[in-house]
Amino acid sequence: MNKFRHFLPWVLMAAVMFLPAGADEPQTAEELVPGFTRSGGIPKDIDDETLDRILRMHQVENDNVRMILLPAAVTNKRGRTIRGLTQEKFQLAEDTIPQKIEFFSSETTEPIHIAFLLDVSGSMRQMDKLQAAKEAIRYFVETLRPEDRFALICFADDQVAWVTEFTSDREKFLARLDVQRGYGKSAIFDAVAATPKLVDEKIKGKKAIVMISDGVDNASELSNWEALRLARQVNVPIYALGFTGLRKELRLEGTTAVNLRLMATFARETGGMLFGVHDPAELKEAVAEIEGELRLQYVIGYYPNRRQWDGHFRRVKLITRDPDHRVRTRRGYYAEP
Repeated sequence: MNKFRHFLPWVLMAAVMFLPAGADEPQTAEELVPGFTRSGGIPKDIDDETLDRILRMHQVENDNVRMILLPAAVTNKRGRTIRGLTQEKFQLAEDTIPQKIEFFSSETTEPIHIAFLLDVSGSMRQMDKLQAAKEAIRYFVETLRPEDRFALICFADDQVAWVTEFTSDREKFLARLDVQRGYGKSAIFDAVAATPKLVDEKIKGKKAIVMISDGVDNASELSNWEALRLARQVNVPIYALGFTGLRKELRLEGTTAVNLRLMATFARETGGMLFGVHDPAELKEAVAEIEGELRLQYVIGYYPNRRQWDGHFRRVKLITRDPDHRVRTRRGYYAEP
């Protein structure tokens, strides 16, 4: 225990700051440990039991403090992205309990990181959908800035494979993209289960998953309820480009094609967006909208008032003070221990 005495004054200070307030409880390190000073050492007569108690309290507090990050897009009623908002313009609640925003970023020059999640199943070979998807990715990559980074992940059957890690090397990336061929069945559930955690671990800052598929899942074993739970565990916004057989003018506003409903769930729960696309022109429109939205993405962080990590789902509500604004962010998170 003696070897810890040189740094324990600072541990004591930090631990005491987090002690619950009460009428009979010490409020400062000096009150807790008589003879303690900021610049002095640990009093010689302090017993090991007291030191252990404080260290345990300090460790518990560290374990319970976790910041929840919310990538958010703000648009007006016409769907145009709103830029230039400050932290004071936002209001945040978790299960109706107001939360204090501790981190805020709206930097428009920050690099963005995009993981392209490409369906290379056999159904994507029909009607040249795979080729159209490749062209959309190529177009997207060519619009990005030199400092941006992108990765390619392909899925089919029970395989989800990183074709390229995050890179800014367009030539290498596009060469790997061009050689992808369609095969097997589609497993969207499996792809979403495997990808977000990897993206979250590899990249900090502005990031998103752009999933391109025809929405047909005929290989996964997850139920729709399991898919919903899976979507709610994703910390990265998913923008989904889903192929549909209907031209834009024939689609009913506010409806989603049956084959795209799974992709819509992933997009909605993560704060992303679903784009139904029929032809290359619509693909390019969707790409431009996603790229512009990511540039103006807000990132908001907070420490939940409740420090009990009980595994329950906690709903998050983020709004601005302007009733005409629409905020898209993740619907919530599971408070996993």
